[in-house]
Amino acid sequence: MKAILMSIRPQYVAKILNGEKTIEIRKKFPKDYVGWVYIYCTKGGDMICYRPNFDGYACVPNLYGNEHFNGKVVARFWCDKVEPTNNFYEEEICSLACISKQEYFDYLGYDDGYAIHITNLEIFDKPKELSEFKVWGIDYPTGIIDPLHDCNVYYKKKLKPLTRAPQSWCYVEIE
Repeated sequence: MKAILMSIRPQYVAKILNGEKTIEIRKKFPKDYVGWVYIYCTKGGDMICYRPNFDGYACVPNLYGNEHFNGKVVARFWCDKVEPTNNFYEEEICSLACISKQEYFDYLGYDDGYAIHITNLEIFDKPKELSEFKVWGIDYPTGIIDPLHDCNVYYKKKLKPLTRAPQSWCYVEIE
């Protein structure tokens, strides 16, 4: 089954896991998509997302090398609605996305974007590794010769474990 894996910064992952953030803003996203979206908590930067207690999640500076969710797939949500955003600031969308007017403009400027609605959030008891997700990749030539061009041109597609996090999002195959 096809799903989407989305990279999200730790400070926003914490807000999603706490139920504060119910919309994710993206420049590009399939406008008709309905299905599962897996949340990958990015590694970069000096902030970590972790669970300090059973009351919620936090994003703090990583001063002590604590165990954290960065670099892991921590949850999934059901995307049942993708709204195009107009090329101007929308206060309600920004409020639900937990971003300021300045953050909105820094990211989108005056371009259109997409508001992805977060519903049915499922937080994993044990975060998943990227390698647990598969993507379609091109395998080496099959060895079949193209008679017209006398060369290997037939490649076969094959599911391979994901080895790098997507810059924004990518399709993945799940079982």
